[in-house]
Amino acid sequence: MAIKTMQVGGSGGEKFKEGWHEVEISSAKYGTYEAGPGEEKQYIDVLLKEYPENMNIRVYETFNSTTKEEFKIANLFKHANAGIVGVLKDPNGKNPLIQYDDDPKNLVGKIVQMYVYKEQKTGNGYSRVFDSVAPVTQEGEHISFSPEAVGSIKNGIIKQVEKKLEAQIKSAPTTSITEEDIPF
Repeated sequence: MAIKTMQVGGSGGEKFKEGWHEVEISSAKYGTYEAGPGEEKQYIDVLLKEYPENMNIRVYETFNSTTKEEFKIANLFKHANAGIVGVLKDPNGKNPLIQYDDDPKNLVGKIVQMYVYKEQKTGNGYSRVFDSVAPVTQEGEHISFSPEAVGSIKNGIIKQVEKKLEAQIKSAPTTSITEEDIPF
């Protein structure tokens, strides 16, 4: 027999509750997903302080169909306010361009807000982390996020989550019971 210790109180389940969670990035690294013959997609895996490795944020590169610019990983760096080198003026004067260093080490120690949702695909309702993050309210050297801007970004992400869950529900296998299936 041995003397053991355990925590008094909560089980840590709060970390996995559905909704927004403010988290600190502990590490990040790029990887390549091979979708098929000759089809590769780059992603970045973001690990979070005080969360298990399977509760990571994996962001796949996604390109704008019109401009062909990658925006999903870029938004991760923007919303984390990580590696921002400067803000350049747009030639049209409408939208400034953010210049950033995409080295994953620039993400380490940054605080973001992640959204945890209950997946519908398997029917088990496991907690999953959505692949877009929201910034925290902050004043940065090059970019800042007001509470209103953060709220707008979070609302946009919630709409993406709802759309994803609707698609999962539609594609989930359904089972129906007939009278022949009832044993009595």
